[in-house]
Amino acid sequence: MVSVRGWLRARRRGASSQLVNLVELPLPQVKPPARLGLDISLKQRPWSTARLAAIFRDAQRHPTADSLQQARHARHCLSSFWLAAPVDLLESLYVGELGELQRSLLAGPLPPQTLAADERQWRDQLAKQLQQQLERPERVNVLLALMPYYPPQRMRVEEPLEQVPNWLLKDYAIYCDLELKARLQQPVGYLQPSHDATADADPALEANQGTDFPLPVLSERRGQEAMAWFDQAEVVNRMAALINLYGLDPADQATREELAGLRSTIAQLWLDVSPQQLEQLYRTSVGTVYRSLIVSGFSADLVDEQDALARQLLAAQVEDLSHPQAINSLLAALLYFPAGKVSFAAGVEFIPGWLQEELARM
Repeated sequence: MVSVRGWLRARRRGASSQLVNLVELPLPQVKPPARLGLDISLKQRPWSTARLAAIFRDAQRHPTADSLQQARHARHCLSSFWLAAPVDLLESLYVGELGELQRSLLAGPLPPQTLAADERQWRDQLAKQLQQQLERPERVNVLLALMPYYPPQRMRVEEPLEQVPNWLLKDYAIYCDLELKARLQQPVGYLQPSHDATADADPALEANQGTDFPLPVLSERRGQEAMAWFDQAEVVNRMAALINLYGLDPADQATREELAGLRSTIAQLWLDVSPQQLEQLYRTSVGTVYRSLIVSGFSADLVDEQDALARQLLAAQVEDLSHPQAINSLLAALLYFPAGKVSFAAGVEFIPGWLQEELARM
């Protein structure tokens, strides 16, 4: 028999002989909750884009009670998919077969049909959720899921140029908002100012010419005439629509030429305003359109030789940022260079704090 004292000595010897793991971090064992709340019912509902496309095509060609019944189930399947799709993959999903599937559904005979009771309940839940998520990224999931449950031109989103992403805007305009479609398709001359865009001269907008830092002239529209242009909500909305149109089709030459004219006007405003007024101007609609132009990618697009010359002249103006008017030139120059690709060898300390913050966001 082993005594208690001998048993304790053996235990101590065994404990001291155990090696300590000095390489790997031990994985802690955390007690799981009693239930996680997962839906563990195996509701397997396989589907394929090819099958849904065939159903929508059949309903288009032969709209019978049976084909429309199948299309209703296919619509719910696609709607449920959009609702659960990854937010950061929506664009890549939409530009492929799933986007074609959505457009086929929207153009077919099903959306104008009266909804069944459960379809109406599904639509109303989505509509309520869309209203509650206007400022959240998942609102686009809900929008895609909801669109097929309204007849054409019966569903609208407030401020679509802000709420609907560029890659969806064209289809949204075609199916939901023909007025927006017409604005996006406005021909050349789109940004001509109205006849009453005039005002008295403003001393804060005097041209910075005749100094030891001569600034280039990029546009004939300048000073208070240009400011009056930006004071008109209708004109600014047309500018925003044109920028969105560029996002949809960057190769459209008419759009590029119109935006080049807009760019030169904004650049000229930066050159004309006094250095003390730069931040104040930036906080107006001029700054809003300015940021949109840069973020859209158009700042990297040189449309003609005049644009190339403007880039060259403005780049030379920002070599010495210590000059008070160099910040004017810097704001103008950013319209002619790819966003985020401008760096400064020296003189960053001369860039005002508010502008440094804005540059970090672009």
